[in-house]
Amino acid sequence: MKLGSKLNQLCKMQGLSLSRLAKEAGVPMQTVHAWTTGRKSINPDQIKRVASVLKISVHELLFDEPDPHDSIGEEILKEIFSGDVRITLHRIERRKKGR
Repeated sequence: MKLGSKLNQLCKMQGLSLSRLAKEAGVPMQTVHAWTTGRKSINPDQIKRVASVLKISVHELLFDEPDPHDSIGEEILKEIFSGDVRITLHRIERRKKGR
């Protein structure tokens, strides 16, 4: 799915207009519109803000697939809650300089 289609789909699902998305992300509406038509290159900072407003990863927004790095955290949580993992926390005492 292309970026423009993905933006339209996500906005529709979340009840946002493209202009509202642009405003909340702090991205010019002309830029968001140009993305939907494929006429503008992507500024990383702007796309991060748009993804944040849409509550998805940049990877998912750009490539229309789950971020492979997000699954690492899910796997760890599954292991923790399966009861097969023991976690031990230790407090590290730090010495103050000059002592």
